[in-house]
Amino acid sequence: MERTIIDKYAILVMEKGINIRVGQSVTIKTGPGTYPFARALAKAAYAMGALHVEIALDDLDVLAARLEAQDSDQVQSEPAFATARDYEMIAEDWAYIRIDSTEERQDHAPLDPEKFTRYQQALSRKRQVLTNRQMRHKLAWCVVCAPGPKWARQALGPDASEDDLWEVLAPILRLDYDDPCSAWASHDSSIKQRVEKLNSLGIRKLHYVGPGTDLTIGLRKEHVWEGGSKELPDGRPFFPNLPTEEIFTVPDMYDAEGFITTTRPVPVMNVMTETVRLTFSAGQVTDFSAEKGAEVMDAFLQMDAGSRRLGECALVDESSPIARSGQIFNSILLDENASCHLALGKGYPSCLSNGDSLVSDAQLNAYGCNTSVNHIDFMVGSERIDIVAVCSDGKEVPIMRNGRFCF
Repeated sequence: MERTIIDKYAILVMEKGINIRVGQSVTIKTGPGTYPFARALAKAAYAMGALHVEIALDDLDVLAARLEAQDSDQVQSEPAFATARDYEMIAEDWAYIRIDSTEERQDHAPLDPEKFTRYQQALSRKRQVLTNRQMRHKLAWCVVCAPGPKWARQALGPDASEDDLWEVLAPILRLDYDDPCSAWASHDSSIKQRVEKLNSLGIRKLHYVGPGTDLTIGLRKEHVWEGGSKELPDGRPFFPNLPTEEIFTVPDMYDAEGFITTTRPVPVMNVMTETVRLTFSAGQVTDFSAEKGAEVMDAFLQMDAGSRRLGECALVDESSPIARSGQIFNSILLDENASCHLALGKGYPSCLSNGDSLVSDAQLNAYGCNTSVNHIDFMVGSERIDIVAVCSDGKEVPIMRNGRFCF
C-alpha cells in the first residue's frame, strides 16, 4: 500500500481526531502489531508542532504472562508514578490516541479471566481521574484502527492482505477523498443536524422492537444527544472516534424493561461473544444467554453493580459506509459504528445538561448516569430493528424503521 494513504490517515487523526495544537504533547497507545502506524502518527505530530510524543506499548501476550505468573493481589499493583503521570497529563493538557488492538487480539496467550478482571478493575480505579477528564471532553482523545496482516485475514479471509484491508477501510475513513479533513467536516455537519432533531423531541423513552428484541429504555429530562465532534474547553473541536457514525446519549440506568439480543460479535475482556440476549428489569440485567462467550459474559456482569446497567444508548443508520461494506470487523470501533448499540457500564456525564456540576458518583447516579469501572458496547441494530420514541407530551415518534432514521 502506498505510504500516501498512511500519511493522509495520520494527518487526519492529528487534525480532526485530536486537533493538535502547536506545543501540545501526545501519548499514543499501541500494540506491537500496529507500531508502524503509531510511528507514522508520531512523525505527523512532530511535523505539526508537538512538544513530546510518547508511544506506549500495550502487549497482551506480555500481560498474559504476568497474569499467569502473579497472584490475584499482585496483578492489581501499579507503580505510583503512573498515577502521578496521569495528573501531569491533565495539568499539561496532553492529548491521547489509542490504536485498537486488532492485531494482538488474535495473537496472545489466554488471559486468566479472574485475574484479568481484577487487573482491569484496579487499573480503572487508578486511572479514574484521567478517564473522567477525557469522558467529560476536558482533554482531547481519539480511538483509531490500523490494518495489519492478522486482522486482514480475520476480517476478509485467509488470503487477504493488509493492502486489501486498506482498500476496504479507505471509504469508511473517507481517505478516498482528495481532502479527507473537509469530508469529515461535512459528515460532522450531517450528524449535528440529526442530533439537533433528537434533542428537540423531548424523548422520555425509546422502544426497540425486532427479532429477539422488545426493550424499553428510559431517558431523563436532563439527557442530551451528542454525535460527531466534541468541543474542548478552549473551543477546539475533536473526534473521540475515527470513524464515527453514531448519535448517542446517556440512558437512565434505573429504567430499562424487556430484552434485547446482540446482532454482531462483541469482544468482552478480549474473548469474543455472539448472540448475547440480555433481559432487563428496573434497569438491571436480571438474566442473559449467549451462543458464544457465556462464561466471560458472566464474569463481566459480576465485575461491579454498574456492569449490569446501561451507560450509553447509540443510534447508527444502517446506510453508514461501515454497514454498507457488509463486513464484520471484530473491532468495537468499527462494528459499533455499523449498528445501533447499547453499552453496559460507565455513562457519559457530558450527555446530561447538568453534567459539569455532577462531581461525585452519587450525584451522577442520582441523575441516572452509570459510574461503573467498565464500558462495553453491544451492537443491537439491524435492518430488522424499529425504534419508537415516547416524548414528554406522550406523543410517539418513529425514530428508526428497518434500521434507518425516519428523518
